[in-house]
Amino acid sequence: MIAKKNKIFITIATLFLSVAFSYSQSITLKNLQEQIKNQDFEKAKFTSEQINSKKLNTIELAQYNYLLANINVRDNKDDLAYNHYVTSKKTYKSIDSIDKVAKINIEIVSLLLAINRNKVDYKPFLKEYNDYAKFKKDPNILSEFYIQIGKSFYDTIPKTSLEYFRKAEKENFKTDDKIMHVRILQNIGASFSNNKINNPDSALYVLKKALLILKKIKPNHDNQKKINDYFFNLYVNMGRAIVKKKEYKNALYFYQKADSIPLKSYLNENKKIIYSFISDLYKDKGDYKKALEYQDKQKVYEQIINEKEQKIAIKDIDTKYNTEETKLQNKTLKTKLQTNKIILFVGLGLFLIILTIGILSFKNISKKKTIAEQEKLIQTQKLETTLKEQELHEIDVMLESQEKERQLIANELHDNLGSLLITLKVNFQNIKRQKETLKDDLFDKTDALIEEAYQEIRNISHLKNLGVIGSQGLEIAVKKMAEKMSVLEKLTINVIPFGLSERLENPKEIALFRMIQELCTNIIKHSFATEVTIYLTQHNSNNINIIIEDNGRGFNPKKVLEKDGIGLKSIEKKVEQMEGTFTIDSLINKGTTIIIDVPL
Repeated sequence: MIAKKNKIFITIATLFLSVAFSYSQSITLKNLQEQIKNQDFEKAKFTSEQINSKKLNTIELAQYNYLLANINVRDNKDDLAYNHYVTSKKTYKSIDSIDKVAKINIEIVSLLLAINRNKVDYKPFLKEYNDYAKFKKDPNILSEFYIQIGKSFYDTIPKTSLEYFRKAEKENFKTDDKIMHVRILQNIGASFSNNKINNPDSALYVLKKALLILKKIKPNHDNQKKINDYFFNLYVNMGRAIVKKKEYKNALYFYQKADSIPLKSYLNENKKIIYSFISDLYKDKGDYKKALEYQDKQKVYEQIINEKEQKIAIKDIDTKYNTEETKLQNKTLKTKLQTNKIILFVGLGLFLIILTIGILSFKNISKKKTIAEQEKLIQTQKLETTLKEQELHEIDVMLESQEKERQLIANELHDNLGSLLITLKVNFQNIKRQKETLKDDLFDKTDALIEEAYQEIRNISHLKNLGVIGSQGLEIAVKKMAEKMSVLEKLTINVIPFGLSERLENPKEIALFRMIQELCTNIIKHSFATEVTIYLTQHNSNNINIIIEDNGRGFNPKKVLEKDGIGLKSIEKKVEQMEGTFTIDSLINKGTTIIIDVPL
């Protein structure tokens, strides 16, 4: 009897200890997840070793393998990461967790594309993710899909990469995900720098745009790591683009900025990359001592990162996984074929009859509908074209009239009234010499007033071109305008030119200058800004880019454009007529950025 009681007690105690241990494992798994989220990989490695995977349930086991994959990715142990990804995916697949399976698929694609000379086929994983994206119809998921396709063509057909990155950007516009937009622009900029495209000016334009967006994102606990990563990548890519222009000093500046970013993940790999680029830069400059210094630094990180054995292991795992997956698919397919065979033959006869009737009806209806739609579309397009041409012509006439009126007034003041005043001044001085008995102070006061009036008229007449017409050009005119508009300790206007080596056509210079002048006047009148920066950038001989930034109170662009009469609206129409683009990026209390792109 006593022995029986002892046996029952031992059984209960064993069960209690088993439950307690399982609960303890679940808590440890949650701690591991939190440590990886916080980028504390040293603690995460230690915690992962404390978990007994045999005591985990199915969901916990899948999550455990996924977390191990994350740890190994950060350590550049790509073979182990791939192995854990595959194991986690199979476990999630067994419990129909399609969201988790899709997430793992896209991370496997990213992993395989990042491995140099990888021979493992990433396309099956990408296809699964594509099916999932089409099913979900989520812009974020579709953006991720197009990004990964674009990356797959980056080395072979970079122009195709650009097409897919643009598709990703189009999907991203449907969301508020600014960090994803920065990531897409970063990939577009890198594609422009590719040797097969080799367009560093376009690369820099896109990367600067991404940098502006990234600087406006407020960092927090959840996004700080991503923000640092993208600052690093943007600075590196800007450095690469500038090296292609052989502007080594500027390129080194951006490389050093990238090297100063505090990174928590992929540290060794990123250090290896940045030191390799700096070493190549010094080689191009002919400074071989510095090149050798950074080459030695690169070797230090190469000894930590060994990918050769990892590639062999990943290939073996992929072969094994593909064999098991093929067997499972064949078995499932055989069962489905047997079930569907009967349904197929029964439904085929009905389908053919309905299809024949449907096709004939559909063709007839579609033909009539298409003809009606085409006629309507042609009429609409004709009307829109006529209205647009009329509106642009009216703006041209208005601007041309304003310019002629300015010149007419200036010429009249300078040639007629100016001449009269100077003659009057000379005669008045002669009278003073002849009439010594008159009071000198009355003559002096009147003479000063005549001089002041003449100078005012002379200044007004000089405003008719303000440095644009003649030998000065747009750059000098804008700098003079900025100097005149700046107010000590209240408003500073900076002008940063880049690439303005040749003069533009005079009408185009005048039009661009008037736009800049109007925008700066609006800033002074409405924004309460203390600092304004005007970027003038000419990309080769193809186009000119103007960016005007201020730190003022900002506004709602949509409301202002609806209410505005001949200000912003006329500028927008004029830019459109010049086949350019006009973009306003403004937030309340966060300043305003206006971008004008005009082809030359």
